[in-house]
Amino acid sequence: MFVGVLTFQVLLHNSRSLKQKRGKIKPLLHQLHKKFNVSAAEIGLNDKWSQSLIACAMVANERSFIVKSLQEISKFIEDTFLDMQFFDMRIEIW
Repeated sequence: MFVGVLTFQVLLHNSRSLKQKRGKIKPLLHQLHKKFNVSAAEIGLNDKWSQSLIACAMVANERSFIVKSLQEISKFIEDTFLDMQFFDMRIEIW
């Protein structure tokens, strides 16, 4: 059994409050859960209006499946959420 985690930072342009930030992050987390069946949550930078730290986690029997899936997630968010900037993406597998 393998556990994989994708972490990345998000820069939210034009976010002027925590309420606006939540309004942009919540749909992102929902799409990740719905489309890829991963656990996704904001894990850091909670008090910053224009930044967020997100993590996606998944468990599988094959390491290659996790790597492929987390790479697909990375590409999906960059192609879909164009009003956000994603950086410092890391995949860790145990």
